[in-house]
Amino acid sequence: MKTIKQIADELGVSKDKVKYQVRKLPDNCLVKVGNIIYLTDDGCLKTKEIMQDKNMKDSPGNYPVITRNSLEEENELYIILKAELELKNKQIETLQADLASERVHNREQIEKLTAALVTAQQSAHAAQALHAGTMQKHLISDETVDAEKPKSNGFLSRFFSKKT
Repeated sequence: MKTIKQIADELGVSKDKVKYQVRKLPDNCLVKVGNIIYLTDDGCLKTKEIMQDKNMKDSPGNYPVITRNSLEEENELYIILKAELELKNKQIETLQADLASERVHNREQIEKLTAALVTAQQSAHAAQALHAGTMQKHLISDETVDAEKPKSNGFLSRFFSKKT
């Protein structure tokens, strides 16, 4: 286990650059004791690989040397990747066909649900109209009952009313 400073010294970079890369590591690569962060051996290796790759990309003129063997390996890798890509394309086409047929089934279900929703809405409108009619009947009947009741005179109206 090493500290961030020790790794930075080994690689010849600042602690901040190492800290930035360490933040990307999973928690199982780090051990915190007090305020000091230690990297496990696995974390040290990953950080060094990342930093060396980064230094390789950042430094001008540090291009990998391409030999005949590496070209042949790249060609073989290209062939393998091309075959995998073709396989993935076939899988995508199959999945798209499945999805298209699934959409047809879903469209039928959506149409059935839409029809059921329209029916439910019509029933709700009919129920509202029936309820409104019932409420109107009650209001009208309550008004006629109130009109038929004799009005009782209150104290002030009896006191100030004209007596004939």
